Amino acid sequence: MKKVFIFLVCIAICAIAYQDITNGTIRTIRAEKTIEQKKELPYREVTIQRGDTLLSIVEREMNGKLPVSIDRLITDFQTLNPHVNAHSLQIGKTYRIPYYKQK
Repeated sequence: MKKVFIFLVCIAICAIAYQDITNGTIRTIRAEKTIEQKKELPYREVTIQRGDTLLSIVEREMNGKLPVSIDRLITDFQTLNPHVNAHSLQIGKTYRIPYYKQK
């Protein structure tokens, strides 16, 4: 009787492991690309000066008002500049900065 019980436990463990590997235990929500993201982002090339940050550059371009969330700004920046960290811009380098139309 012990052997049957151990056999059933092993089958249950294998079934649970298979379920976990194929479907996962936590369902994830896949982000769907919106039509707006599929369009090519307008940008301006800006050479970084001392004291510039991504936020300060965009606010200067937009006369003080950020038209999108900071998370969206960082995502757009990294889309335009792959492999560049938005938090560590280097003085003298030129980057593509997203340009947002004023509403």
